[in-house]
Amino acid sequence: MILFLFSFYGEASANIKPKVADLNQGWSQQEVQFFNHASEGTNLAPLEFFLNLPDPKAPDTKFIDKLGPGYGFIPSKESELNPYGLPIGFAIDQRPVQFGDRPYVGITCAACHARQLTYRPNDGSRSNSPWILPVYGGPGLVDIPQFLEDLYGAFYTLLDDDAQIKAFATDVLGNTPTQVELDQLKDEISEFIGPYGVATEVMDQLQIPAAEFGPGNLNALTRGYYNNVGIIGWMVRKGIIKSSGKTPLRIQLEGSTNYPPLWFAHQDTWAQWFAEIHHPSARNWIQSVSTSPIRPPKMIEAFKKKVILESIDFDNIEKIQNSLERLRTPKWPESVLGQFDQTLIAQGKPLFEQNCAQCHTRTSEPPNRLGIQFNQRLAFDVGTDPVAYQIFNEHGKERADGLLDLSKKMLRFRKFKLWKEFGYRIATNYQNHDSKGRPNKFAIAKEQYSNLDNNSSEKSGAVYWASPLAGIFASSPYFHNGSVPTLWDVLSVPEQRPTTFQTGGNEFDPDHVGLRAAGSFLYDTREEGKSNGGHLFGTKLSPHDKTALIEYLKSL
Repeated sequence: MILFLFSFYGEASANIKPKVADLNQGWSQQEVQFFNHASEGTNLAPLEFFLNLPDPKAPDTKFIDKLGPGYGFIPSKESELNPYGLPIGFAIDQRPVQFGDRPYVGITCAACHARQLTYRPNDGSRSNSPWILPVYGGPGLVDIPQFLEDLYGAFYTLLDDDAQIKAFATDVLGNTPTQVELDQLKDEISEFIGPYGVATEVMDQLQIPAAEFGPGNLNALTRGYYNNVGIIGWMVRKGIIKSSGKTPLRIQLEGSTNYPPLWFAHQDTWAQWFAEIHHPSARNWIQSVSTSPIRPPKMIEAFKKKVILESIDFDNIEKIQNSLERLRTPKWPESVLGQFDQTLIAQGKPLFEQNCAQCHTRTSEPPNRLGIQFNQRLAFDVGTDPVAYQIFNEHGKERADGLLDLSKKMLRFRKFKLWKEFGYRIATNYQNHDSKGRPNKFAIAKEQYSNLDNNSSEKSGAVYWASPLAGIFASSPYFHNGSVPTLWDVLSVPEQRPTTFQTGGNEFDPDHVGLRAAGSFLYDTREEGKSNGGHLFGTKLSPHDKTALIEYLKSL
């Protein structure tokens, strides 16, 4: 369903076809394709421009040619939803066409919430077929910030390079361009990248330091805030709307934060690492508007003040949400990665209860007003890196209030659309079903150690939600900031955890359970926001007991 030929095993593997392992997550091929390529309403660039954009760093090549190896996107075959064979997580939005604009390309959930692990049996033979392990809803290993910086940098380069713009125009137009046509294309490029430029200007004026955390990490809420500041600022400059007079908050890009897995989302009451977001649609609609650095100019002209809300593809997002309710936790493929040792599992279970269960076991809440019972995860300060939480919490109330205000507008807008189509009663029932009775609430996570018998953990002043551990083998690297590459490292004292390691690779290490140190980005845990300290649970166990505990964790 996801394919894919990698050359990460060298030239000897070039003619060896990889095999695909099924992790038993329960999705049909149609659900996979929809998750991978259905538009949520985000926009990056006109489709034709995206397909023909030159890569300024590699003459005579296209920017799209490096999407896989350059940024960690997963290759995908051509299909009805993906006619150009774009990587997983890229989607085509045809809606701008109705306003006289071009189709646009954007990103969808799967860009950040899908991954594929790779593995070759280590029996000394280089002729064995490598394995691909697709993980749907797993934390992605893509470098979104670098991708966006390079993408729009390539468009800015195009505007200043006469040779490149002529070659680009020839590809887009299908003929040798006149000077008038070149000028028109330049104007169109300048117009659609305008909001990105404004956001960059604002961040420069506020002296927001760069956040370079590498593949698998994204300052999503903060970067999304500045994306919306850029769009609104551009609209003010164009005279489309009036200025509110408000000065943008100076919000630093919080420390490294990786992507939590999605296979628990439908059972739980919250989302995000430190901002409690109950209503799933509100969360996903905000994701849709916040991951769009730009909007099609003619769509902006058509909707003016409502463009933020009108850009959301409500139906597709809700279809993806419903599909995620059917997504199962990935299961360790014994036929590929090795059979379980049942003796070790039996020994590991009580060790899990002693060292892990107090934080990583969810509690069941009473049935809500619709009779639906959800699980509540607790939030803890276990000494892990505080930067991400502390920066978010600096303007925590303002940011939570802002998110709540935006989500209320989205809910009212969605209800109005449903009223017009189906009437009041059906619209109300539909929204109740969609929320499953969850409240529309945003709040900063608070320490909940008062509920535990053991309140002696190392503290750092940072509170993060403790994720369930089922499927944990497929979620490396670990901690909220991706600072620890394997489960064996998690169970090692901080001084023995890797200080630096390469990230961006997909090769799985079944012995230590996690990713092998490979890839183009050097993760340095001595840098701000990247510390691998804290979380001392299980670090004092004997090597045998650590092995038993890991064996049990593999089986969850």
